[in-house]
Amino acid sequence: MKKILACISILVLLGGCATATERRSSSEVKTNKGVPVVYIHPLEAETYAHASVGVLPFLLPESMKAEMGPRVAALYQDVLLGKAAFPTVKLLTEPYGDFGEAVAAGRAASTDLVLAGKINYAIEGTEMGGARLDVTVRLVNVSSGKTVWHINQTMDQPYDYPKTDGLHRLLASFGPPPTRRPMGGSVMTNMLAQVAVDMTDVMIGSRYVRR
Repeated sequence: MKKILACISILVLLGGCATATERRSSSEVKTNKGVPVVYIHPLEAETYAHASVGVLPFLLPESMKAEMGPRVAALYQDVLLGKAAFPTVKLLTEPYGDFGEAVAAGRAASTDLVLAGKINYAIEGTEMGGARLDVTVRLVNVSSGKTVWHINQTMDQPYDYPKTDGLHRLLASFGPPPTRRPMGGSVMTNMLAQVAVDMTDVMIGSRYVRR
């Protein structure tokens, strides 16, 4: 009888530790950040260091509201200026359907380059994770119409499903169920900001981006 009581006491203690650990680990589901993939780039990163850039509203998937296009463009403007990637970064409001219209918008704004971005897909996910993002950006030379930067980046957040194996169910029976704390800001917003920072770091010549 004493041995049984001792085993139960140990399980209760372990259950309490496991619950506390789950509370900490489930408060934020880790995001897997893919590095930017560069398809086209200048021979020297400094080639366009003194160019002016016009940032167009981002093209969006049907799942996103139209007002997000200008907001994402404004985010890229802030990051490009904040990191001094280019001396002049203008926010353009003209919608466009192809690169010809994008170049025309850049010419009308008298910029050297125009940034045409597209969110290929964006899934917000739930409190257990599941957010996913895929963004493509092109910087086009307004004079020649040629792409000087073409970058793509994806990010995903795996689902953090509750542990349901026999051991965890046994431990959970000796303590209160784990609770999830609020995760803070929107995961998608954080993903978009991180992609903007990573792509800008690539444009200014960084060999590595923060993982």
